[in-house]
Amino acid sequence: MRIELLAIFCLMLTLQLNGQQDALHTQFGYNKLVINPAFAGKEYYSSVSVMVRDQWNGFDGAPNHQLISASIPLQKSKVGLGFIGSRSSIGIEDRLELKGIYAYQIRLGLSRLRLALQATGRRYSIDFTDDRLLAIDGVNEDPGLVFQNYNINTFNAGIGALYTIKKMYFGLSVPRLLNAQYGQDRISDFTREERIMYAMFGYIFTVNDKVQLTSQVLYKATKIAPYDLDIQGGLIYNEDYHIGLNFRSGGGNENRGESLALIIGLEPTSQLFFGFAYDFTFSKIRRHETGTLEAILQYNIGKKSDSSQYITNPRYF
Repeated sequence: MRIELLAIFCLMLTLQLNGQQDALHTQFGYNKLVINPAFAGKEYYSSVSVMVRDQWNGFDGAPNHQLISASIPLQKSKVGLGFIGSRSSIGIEDRLELKGIYAYQIRLGLSRLRLALQATGRRYSIDFTDDRLLAIDGVNEDPGLVFQNYNINTFNAGIGALYTIKKMYFGLSVPRLLNAQYGQDRISDFTREERIMYAMFGYIFTVNDKVQLTSQVLYKATKIAPYDLDIQGGLIYNEDYHIGLNFRSGGGNENRGESLALIIGLEPTSQLFFGFAYDFTFSKIRRHETGTLEAILQYNIGKKSDSSQYITNPRYF
């Protein structure tokens, strides 16, 4: 059993260092700023969002993620500022991030083009003194490990672009432009941040005065890890009630499908929004977990009850 646990941990460690350097978000449609910095200040109102994700619930050492973000428009949304603070952990690893964002909008007739710069400061920790680290003959017998808590600080920069026209948007972003390394010691010589590209697309269909249908696609690609593809569809009733499904594929899963999520949202007032998602896992790890839970709380500052004069359903576009 201990051998199996150690093998699973090593697999997770490899994914974190080389592949899943950015946390997954099933409800990316409600807070696109975490994927693309060009969404900073896009709306006419400011917003603050809190997100919590417990991945593979019931699996000891599984990834979990907490995030707070803020989007602030200036000069009637021509300029946008953004802030993101987050914490991610997996196994004996822990990562704290602070991101600052500046976005600028260019009018192109009926369409808009937004360009953004993002600066990121990151504190990465890995604790080889954690009691959960197991080996069949004891971890102290491994000469390749140095039993201490490593703390490493890095800096990186990213870019984003967003094109919107009527009820459609396209977005591209690269959160990490630099291959920043985690120091120069025995542990971090092989550990560096890789470039990851995100491509986003969305369209909203108006059925009638009460019902709208949303469709969104998110594609994640990097050279050193399998792709991830999210396909999301939803229904909005009276702009207050949201329900949708998110299908995720990729991640190296031989079955092509990685998970299916149910998403439910409620907007009791124009200032407040609650969202909840539950992911059903298709991969073999489902034998050891009971699904993934994710919640979002968003508060809008300055949003009016009747926003139709500004844009159709600003929560998405």
